[in-house]
Amino acid sequence: MKPVSFEIEKVYPPRGPLQQYRLLQSAAFNCFRCGQSKKSKLATVYREDWSRRLCNGCYGRLLSIHEVKAGTAPEDERADALASVLLGLVSKDEIAQAERLLRVSERRAELLSPEAIRFISTSEHVSKHLASQPELEWSPAVIGLCKSVELEAVRLLLRPLVSHLDGADLTVDRADKDYGRVAAFCADPTRRPPELGAIIHFLRTLANSKQRRQQSVLLQGFLTMVSSWSGSHWVLDENGLAAFLNVLTNDYRNPAAHTTELGHAEYARCRDLVLGADGGLWKLLVSTVRHRS
Repeated sequence: MKPVSFEIEKVYPPRGPLQQYRLLQSAAFNCFRCGQSKKSKLATVYREDWSRRLCNGCYGRLLSIHEVKAGTAPEDERADALASVLLGLVSKDEIAQAERLLRVSERRAELLSPEAIRFISTSEHVSKHLASQPELEWSPAVIGLCKSVELEAVRLLLRPLVSHLDGADLTVDRADKDYGRVAAFCADPTRRPPELGAIIHFLRTLANSKQRRQQSVLLQGFLTMVSSWSGSHWVLDENGLAAFLNVLTNDYRNPAAHTTELGHAEYARCRDLVLGADGGLWKLLVSTVRHRS
């Protein structure tokens, strides 16, 4: 309910959970998201609760999240856009400090790529600030965790496959509807790497199609390469890596990229799936280590 002391001059169209008003006189308030004290004629209210007013900076950040999620772009594009929003939520100094904290607290993080560490540490940093307002939109933080897995899957699975198949004729494989994206990347690694969905289709086809396993240069090359890995069973088992990536994509990344609002509970479950004691990201790291004979 609007406080009686506020005289409204103009009401702007709502933007998702955000509503803006222009007041006749400037009013002081504390931004409920960042806690800073502000004074303005423009009042931005979250979910019609006047005790939850936002400063212009926090309004812009939440609006950018809403506009991405409400858009019509494919999930992969929206996920990338939200990943960019996530990195823009904190300063370079804050990201650097978060990365140092992650490396100190989690020794396994040293095995990750710098890019994956940046997304994880930024998600963790943002989550700490969101914890005081758990009902706020947590989608960018969730996307950061998903993006770290995607980056590592490309680094640990696909880039070694590019080298393994160097010079191979992948013309037929590039036309396949289930793993054509992976084949195209192996043929031309300068192009955009496949996203999680394409990697899942590739792994599931490998597990379920005996005929294509026998005929495909791409699939045969991957099987040969993986055979020397200590965790090849988990990588190749449909209930292993493919199942982990499928849950991550369907339960977290895709909802985060749509209009579904994710909260603290969803972030906590996603974090446990990715970074928990039995997290899929750690399994990916240990499963792709070359066996020493």
